[in-house]
Amino acid sequence: MVFKRKFLTFAFLIFSFKVFSQEEVPVLLKGVWKNSSRYFVFDSGYVSDDGGAIPQAVLRSFYTWYDDRAAESSLYSEKNPRNVNNTTSKNPAQEISIKYVPLTDELFLQSDGKSVLQDGGSLLYANGITSGAWNLEIKYPNRKEIYNVPVAVIGDRLFLKFVIRQSGEAGVSGFWKDSGNASGILISPPVSSKELLSYFSTDSAVYQIRYWKTDMEYDSSAQAFFSDAGSEYSVPKHLVVAGQIFTCVTGRRTKIRSVKKISSFPADCTFNSVLKIKSSNDLNGIQVPQESVYSTICAFGEPYLTLEKGKSLEEILAENLKKNHPPPQPLFPPHGILDFDWSIIEDPPKDWNRRILDLGK
Repeated sequence: MVFKRKFLTFAFLIFSFKVFSQEEVPVLLKGVWKNSSRYFVFDSGYVSDDGGAIPQAVLRSFYTWYDDRAAESSLYSEKNPRNVNNTTSKNPAQEISIKYVPLTDELFLQSDGKSVLQDGGSLLYANGITSGAWNLEIKYPNRKEIYNVPVAVIGDRLFLKFVIRQSGEAGVSGFWKDSGNASGILISPPVSSKELLSYFSTDSAVYQIRYWKTDMEYDSSAQAFFSDAGSEYSVPKHLVVAGQIFTCVTGRRTKIRSVKKISSFPADCTFNSVLKIKSSNDLNGIQVPQESVYSTICAFGEPYLTLEKGKSLEEILAENLKKNHPPPQPLFPPHGILDFDWSIIEDPPKDWNRRILDLGK
């Protein structure tokens, strides 16, 4: 019995390591993602020397008529040489690496058989549509700094602008932390915004709270306050987003001044849906599951990338190549060895200069 218990503990540790490994590409990020300017593959199958996953990025240049393999593994480039022409750089494709730090649980449908077990014994599933959020720690070649790009996935859409719920499970009430501040998933270092816009939601109103980048020391227990209609609310004074510290008040102050009251979340927002199942015993001792539905992610605007289903990147690029016009016909028809009379060069006529002058008449 002791051996069995130790074996189960060992197996659980291995499973936990596999699930939370930062080097492994999350399931919801696998596949070919695209927008009007690029294709992006997180799970190319290659790993860098530092253990990060090497993605593949293809830029859709010249109004999407030409696909430039701008970032990929050097091993992949050796097996599949890139086209070298006047539209691509002579330098090899960039080899960047990514590690994945979860910001929320990666949720799947109940029919997928994958659940998230909470400390209290509750099980979490995606309610109708899968979702998850991660911080991408990106390392670029010849750069020591690690660049952070937070992303959220809801279904087959990937967002860069989103907030994550920090408290509350009823409706949309509670504090929503602005967690997306990067300009894009790029082959060069992205730009991070210096301001954040978080939300505090109640049953009757939504409050927008502005945070800005600061060099203050982070204090996870520090709180800031604002009041409205006789009620006082508290939110975190400091936020850490993409490795940077933000604050909503200056110095040692705790009263928030930059609060804007609105009736609801913006109209262009997209919420995920979480199904929570908790079993409890009734009066007869029979377990009865209790279900509740709430949201943990709210994304804004149009998605940055959408998932291209059913095709590999190689298949997509091959189809795009067929759309291009064939190369133009040569100016001169094909011919064999030129029968050139070299005597005119070796022994030119005495009046060769006169002939040239006559040509201009």
